[in-house]
Amino acid sequence: MDKKEKKNESSGKTTDIQTKKNSRFNKKNELTIILLSITFSFTIFFFSPIDIFLGNQRDFVVSFGHVAVPMLLTSLAFSAVLILLMNLFLLIHQKAYTVISRLFFGILLAGYVQSLLLNSKMTAVTGDDASYKDNKSSVIFNLVLLSFIALVPLILSMVSWFAKKNKFLLLLHDKGVPYLCGLIFFMQAAGIGSSILTTDFGKYKKMYTSYLSYEQGMSLSKDENVVVFLTDRLDSFWMDRVIKEYPDVKEKFDGFTFYQNNVSHNTSTFPSVPQMLTNSFYKGEEWTEYVNKAWDGDTVPKVLTENDYNVNLLIDNLTTYSSIAHLEDQCINISHCDPEDVKFNYLGEGGIIPSMTQLSLAKLSPYMWKGDLVTGFGSNLSADFIKYNKKFPDMMPMAIGPESDIKYFDYIKSNEFNADSPKKTFTYVHLNGAHDTDERLAALYDDSIDVDRWVTTRGDFEILFYYFDQLKKLGIYDNTTIIVLGDHGRAPDEVEREGKEGLDDPIVTALLVKPANAESGKLKLDDKAELSLDFFPASVIEYAGIDHKDFGTSFNDVIEGGLHPDRWLQTYEWGGYGKVIYKTLYKITGDARDFANWEPQPEHE
Repeated sequence: MDKKEKKNESSGKTTDIQTKKNSRFNKKNELTIILLSITFSFTIFFFSPIDIFLGNQRDFVVSFGHVAVPMLLTSLAFSAVLILLMNLFLLIHQKAYTVISRLFFGILLAGYVQSLLLNSKMTAVTGDDASYKDNKSSVIFNLVLLSFIALVPLILSMVSWFAKKNKFLLLLHDKGVPYLCGLIFFMQAAGIGSSILTTDFGKYKKMYTSYLSYEQGMSLSKDENVVVFLTDRLDSFWMDRVIKEYPDVKEKFDGFTFYQNNVSHNTSTFPSVPQMLTNSFYKGEEWTEYVNKAWDGDTVPKVLTENDYNVNLLIDNLTTYSSIAHLEDQCINISHCDPEDVKFNYLGEGGIIPSMTQLSLAKLSPYMWKGDLVTGFGSNLSADFIKYNKKFPDMMPMAIGPESDIKYFDYIKSNEFNADSPKKTFTYVHLNGAHDTDERLAALYDDSIDVDRWVTTRGDFEILFYYFDQLKKLGIYDNTTIIVLGDHGRAPDEVEREGKEGLDDPIVTALLVKPANAESGKLKLDDKAELSLDFFPASVIEYAGIDHKDFGTSFNDVIEGGLHPDRWLQTYEWGGYGKVIYKTLYKITGDARDFANWEPQPEHE
């Protein structure tokens, strides 16, 4: 063979290879790549996150546009990257491309089925322990089912390689993926579009430049003050343990009485705290409807303001009110910053894009992995969506947590209290308290011992004791009414997790009260008075020297009158897959610490 023939042969081989490569980049493959990449990307980064936002507007401190726009741009960017990668696989090896593309489509299909049909019993993201693995057989079945769905497209493609004459399999291999991707995209787009058009975005007014300030609460009255410290989840039995482990608290709670036979009306921060402040009972209505109605009524802060009190509210945004607009005429400690001081955190830790993506993956994933994917989220899931260009030491964080307790403590230690308020004062401070075991809070008391719930609670009490000492230095401790309480006790499922069989340990909530001019001395214990947080609004009004008859029964009505009122507790159980969301109402008579005195009631209106 001469040189000319060899050259022609070599040229022919090169041409054949090039022709094969070019044949891969046909309309069929490119349509599949484009539709698969766009549908996969938009499902994870746009449709699923936006669906989560629209269904939970109140839980986000930012408005719709601040989530929708960055997630849309992320979807477009990821689509472009995925299209390039798919084409790269197609260029390198066609069968490798087929395997990868079918796996991507299978994962997309499995996630879509999970979110559309199988998420009806997902646990709410509340900040408490969330278990999705209670029913092991359901979890295993769910994982096997989704794995099978994810592998079906690849299996069908592999079968079609060996059954080249089967027209149905060939059609499914060539047309199935792009057509199904288009259908999934269209269905999700139609659903989200419909939701957007029918959503009232004005229900949750976002006031980024307004915040609750610590500053005004530093000024108290020489005449009379009412101060409330809510230490979150402070169960009465837990308080017993703290007293046993740290007996010095008996001295610190000077003039207080610990009412051990007290119950909350609910087993979660919402609706316990808004009920305490508004005297409006939650009956299962939509969150926005309840909050608007509650804060528009005759609230405790409103009545106090009308009776010449300066009201300071340091409360959690995401469980107690939806907008500072609710509080504008009800407290004096609202401050403002310039719009240029506010910036939105899109990519940083806890930012909009990574957080919404993580929540989306939790929604699309099997039950096996949901718990891990929502770890770290709670009622403050969007607290880091907003950042500020400068520090505001007096700014209360929107969400309660160990960080907010530390910030508040640092502020009151760095600034002077005074007794120069021209009006009597009411102050309500929501602390993280016993809610989380936290080494930072524990270290406020002792940083050298193992951290548990008891030393965490004892450490958090250092904030209270410092506050008490400042009142004493100003000479106004005696004429100040102080209430320390939890908002709810343990939830029923938590009692079970602690090794109890059923609800043999009742849900009781700590309540400690020092009325103005109470006799000084060690903490007293009272296990007889049959109290409830239902009596809190009337009690505050009464301690403020205002007629409380319109607010119902007060603590003093029960204590001094020897009353035995019916008390009620309703539970909301947010279980994982395999547990039904239910509501149980208990009627409590006599000693709340004896569960024999708790009578379950039929579901009520």
